[in-house]
Amino acid sequence: MSRSSVLSLQLSAVRHQLSAFSCQGFLVLVSVVVLSSGCVGRSAQRVRTNDMAGAGELVRQNIAAIHRRDVEAYLAQYLDSPEFVVAGADSLRRGYALFAEARRVSQEWPDTLIAGEPTLVWIAPGVMWASFEYAAVMGADTARGLSQRVLVKTVDGWKIAVTGLAERCEVN
Repeated sequence: MSRSSVLSLQLSAVRHQLSAFSCQGFLVLVSVVVLSSGCVGRSAQRVRTNDMAGAGELVRQNIAAIHRRDVEAYLAQYLDSPEFVVAGADSLRRGYALFAEARRVSQEWPDTLIAGEPTLVWIAPGVMWASFEYAAVMGADTARGLSQRVLVKTVDGWKIAVTGLAERCEVN
């Protein structure tokens, strides 16, 4: 519930009970409302801070798994669900099972992955958006672009629910 909704409900209760309180009782009630609204704000900030830390750690672990070419550690970071999404420039695929099967079969890993500092955006409790610039070298080819992910907090920890790459086109 948003802070303004909580305050609205609390003030509505105050209006209904106003006739039953003396001036002193009213001041006590208003003080409780103000103090509790501050607690709601601090609580929400604590959730946001914890979410940012957890999501940031998942992104770092994901990049580290790519550097190690550790397919099982890499796959463990994704949401094992039919609702998992891989978004490409011209396609959208759903489902973890096919994604995992293809990743396990493929031996393709970048020779070098240079990942920029991730940008994290808190969307809601337990939901984050993450993005980082990358350069991936595979043989004589280098791909540059932006990796984007939606991360969700599950009972098993943070997982990548949506992943996508936007490669930069090189203009000559």
